[in-house]
Amino acid sequence: MPLLVAVVALFACLGLGALVSLDVTRAFDDAIAAAVLAGHTSTLGRIAAGWEIVGDLVPWFALTWLLGLALLVSGRRQAAVWFFAAITADGAAALIKVTFALPRPLGGELLDLAGGPSYAYPSGHVARTVVLLGLLAWLALQEIPRLRRPFVAPTIVVAAALGVALMGVARIGAGQHWPSDVLGGALLGVAWLALVMWLDRRARGPT
Repeated sequence: MPLLVAVVALFACLGLGALVSLDVTRAFDDAIAAAVLAGHTSTLGRIAAGWEIVGDLVPWFALTWLLGLALLVSGRRQAAVWFFAAITADGAAALIKVTFALPRPLGGELLDLAGGPSYAYPSGHVARTVVLLGLLAWLALQEIPRLRRPFVAPTIVVAAALGVALMGVARIGAGQHWPSDVLGGALLGVAWLALVMWLDRRARGPT
């Protein structure tokens, strides 16, 4: 099942990118972006801006590796591997960005680390947030049995989803991304997480 989810989510991400390239999503993007900007109060803006830092490449990379090191030191080597490997999700996002080469909203243009244009689709911030929060939620549910109780596990999943949603709002509100970019980033993050779950299951073998 995790492998199927990974494949479906990846193809959905690529398919959505193709639709954006054909300008099929324009009405959707304009409507959602307008709604987000209309509700982007100063308080929400400050909260979103603070949370947005977690999705910046350098802080996110440092955080994933620090968590990986902590897990490695505590003897959870296999779990540590997935945090160390999280950078591959960002690499996949970068590759898809270059493939579609879709522009950011007017006024939200950025440069990448090489000094070239930083493309819009998919949102790297959102993909990184899905990976980070998804790994944390998955690890917590694996390592702490009492968190698997009814209502507790769904609460953890919902909290992670809200964190991702807030990142999406932050990126749209900052004028850096269209809603379709946010959705594409989420799909890519889900694809990566599902693939990791499948690989983890295979590495552990039958139980």
